[in-house]
Amino acid sequence: MIFIGRCSILRDSLFTFDVFYSNMTKTNTVNYILVSFLLTLSASVNAQSPLAILGEPYVSFELASFTENFKTEKPEITFLPTLKTYIENHTEDGIAMEYDEAMALSGVSLYDSGYTYQRYTGDMPLNIQWGMSLTEVQETIGLGLDFTEDNVFIRKHTTEDYEMACYFLDGKLHHLKIKASTATLAKNMEAIARATGIRLIPDGIKVEGNILDGEGTMAWGPDVAKYKGEWSYGLPHGRGQYVDSFGNKYEGEFKLGFFWGQGILSSPSAGFVYSGEFAMSKKHGTGRIEYRSQEIIYQGEWVQDMMHGVGNYAIGARYIYRGQVVKNKFTGKGRVETPDGYVDGYFKNGKPHGICTQGTKDGLTTITGNFTNGKKNGVFDLETLGNKRKIIYENDIEVKTGPVDGSLIPKQ
Repeated sequence: MIFIGRCSILRDSLFTFDVFYSNMTKTNTVNYILVSFLLTLSASVNAQSPLAILGEPYVSFELASFTENFKTEKPEITFLPTLKTYIENHTEDGIAMEYDEAMALSGVSLYDSGYTYQRYTGDMPLNIQWGMSLTEVQETIGLGLDFTEDNVFIRKHTTEDYEMACYFLDGKLHHLKIKASTATLAKNMEAIARATGIRLIPDGIKVEGNILDGEGTMAWGPDVAKYKGEWSYGLPHGRGQYVDSFGNKYEGEFKLGFFWGQGILSSPSAGFVYSGEFAMSKKHGTGRIEYRSQEIIYQGEWVQDMMHGVGNYAIGARYIYRGQVVKNKFTGKGRVETPDGYVDGYFKNGKPHGICTQGTKDGLTTITGNFTNGKKNGVFDLETLGNKRKIIYENDIEVKTGPVDGSLIPKQ
């Protein structure tokens, strides 16, 4: 086989848009166009304690949320081939994260400090705290901790979902080691499958070179796919190039058979070129994608093949959005610019939602107030050529207007 999981890059779909038109007032009509993604996606879950993210795939939204404020820029990597275990040591954050063969989070180690680690200051599991005595930990958990035969300084707490080992130094809690149970890992198999992109398995035909721990080339099928580059642990690992019969081409960094690190992916069938960061063969990190035939460009943050974080989205030079994006939707603080003007403020699912300012391109007219799902509701401040007045809207309908002093009169 060549692939494990789903190969979403072969069918990257173009984004579809709704176009919304709205007038500022009847006397001064200014149209704006607000582009809204039609993708319907479930809300992300913010992981809090490490227990909540056990079993999650490396590129999950939950893990991205958990690690987004980490101080460690480049974690130290440890790979244990015989155990099929991949570990990232975030030393400045006091945490080591362990992944299994499928790149699901199988274990977490938390440190009070010491060795090369600084203190972990995130949410602690089960409300326990560093420096607690054994008695205090048991009282907080509400259960006794089991003895371990091989180390009198370790006590364990075991459930159906995980095993947590508590390490005590001078009678005080200073280290936690948490392992996901087999049941927890099994529950997330569907999410892991969705999160897994192309993975090159070394069961093709060796063309040349060293395909164990050097440089070599392997081909799959009669011109189905080919990899040429560096190998380690018997897998594509390092820099290399992948091409297939669909015309897809990836050139850049590989890790454990995945596109992983910096790279450039082009897909003629899907019509895009992406350059940036990858993980598990998914767009993950920061990067730029361009659909040339559609004049669509997005540059910004990604999570698991979705635009997620902060970025700029443009359709040619006509329509531009700059700001926060959540799972392919304009959500959060942002600004839309069109040939007619702009909307600056807060968005939800691609529509103005919250306090926004809508203005003309020449800056001569602005209106500011509260939007609800793209519609004006409440008192708005309108300014035209320096003249100010207030307008009340109900469900995008102008119901009252008033002079500069703010006293409103019913709209006739």
